[in-house]
Amino acid sequence: MKIKRLFAIIGIAVFLFSCGNSENGLKVINSGSFSDSNITLDGALTQRLLPDSVVNISRQSPILVKLGESILATQKLRKDQSDSLWNEVSASWYRFGKNRLSILSADSLSNSKATAIACKWADLNIALLKLSGEVRFGDAIEDLIYKNQSPIFTEKQLKSIIYTHIDDQIFINVIGSSSLTHQHTTGGTIKLIQETDYPKSNEMTLKCESNDVRFLDVFIRIPEWAINPTVSYGNVKYVAHPGEYCQVSRKWHDGDEFRIVLKN
Repeated sequence: MKIKRLFAIIGIAVFLFSCGNSENGLKVINSGSFSDSNITLDGALTQRLLPDSVVNISRQSPILVKLGESILATQKLRKDQSDSLWNEVSASWYRFGKNRLSILSADSLSNSKATAIACKWADLNIALLKLSGEVRFGDAIEDLIYKNQSPIFTEKQLKSIIYTHIDDQIFINVIGSSSLTHQHTTGGTIKLIQETDYPKSNEMTLKCESNDVRFLDVFIRIPEWAINPTVSYGNVKYVAHPGEYCQVSRKWHDGDEFRIVLKN
């Protein structure tokens, strides 16, 4: 009963948060993925992932169709920023998220079909996060990667969302040991490196490697569950709030090192 009550509380919280965002309307950022070759994932992280070839199901189900429709609607929202369509997609996202555990554990589902549904749910959250930059979708992605006993995400999916960008604005959407090599619009490259043993700890170090000095806007996702989070560079602290991105706008130098603590 305690577990059911906990899930009910979480569901209500997600619903209220979703409604709050819907009232404010859709704010589109439309960040884009990097090439797979620009991203390197640590071995400990890849162990949590499925091979891309595993997800292959020829027979559709009503759930897969519904999730596919939400993904198509999300793509449409990139061009037609309709608040009414956004509200529909947001409500659909909430309904599936609320019932996800019972849907994926249903006796009527084969393992392959459950995997396909979970991966389609992942695709929807990837699309919504790139569209809106809302942390709730990143939180859902994080849960799929770290809180499932069996892998759900594929390597291709994770590489499409762990880092995204708009020109020289870099979004760090998922916590996990990895690196990104970014070709700056003014020339030259900058490498950002995440070092962490998350989820065993709630800390992450972000390092920079570069042959030159380049200005970057780096946005670090701070999960909704974070408590008194901090993002610091030496004695300099940046504004970090749960459920928001922490913006670090500065000239990045080789050897720069930031410390991110999600629970203090």
